[in-house]
Amino acid sequence: MLQKGESALFGRFFRAPGRRQTIRLLMATAVALTLVTHSASAAQHCRKADVDKSSGFCTVPDPALTPGEMDESLACLSNVDRPRNVTEAEKKTILAAYGLSADTDKSTGEFDHWMPHWMGGSDTEKNIWFEPHAGRFGSFTKDKVEDLLYRKVCVNKTMTLAQAKKIYLSGWTQLVPKQ
Repeated sequence: MLQKGESALFGRFFRAPGRRQTIRLLMATAVALTLVTHSASAAQHCRKADVDKSSGFCTVPDPALTPGEMDESLACLSNVDRPRNVTEAEKKTILAAYGLSADTDKSTGEFDHWMPHWMGGSDTEKNIWFEPHAGRFGSFTKDKVEDLLYRKVCVNKTMTLAQAKKIYLSGWTQLVPKQ
């Protein structure tokens, strides 16, 4: 007997003994393959320990592509005194280096400084990467950590630039409060 809204063919197929389990298994397999494939491609540029488990994306850039570059004499300058300057051509080069297409949806992340701009981080390809917004340790969270360190170094002067750099590079995600 058909239930309301189901066709004869599909209704009988899905209600047949054992079919429900087969369909569930196939769907679970498809979802698992999608997640594994996505995580593998997203995480190919970082160590397993640097993958945000909530998104599958890297929390740090590939050190071979974006080793970081900074000039400490530029630390604590405002963005007004030292505006950011990354060209569209540089952005396309960065995307290509990470295996992303030039038409990557820019609303899913940001071109961010590995060594923070306020620390004197350069606007070159050695210091800029496309950082995803997604996940517990996405770009918005990293920005909060950078702001915390900025206040300690440049505003309150309770930490040196060298101390902030050491803490940041030893694992900025460790500075995020546990939930």
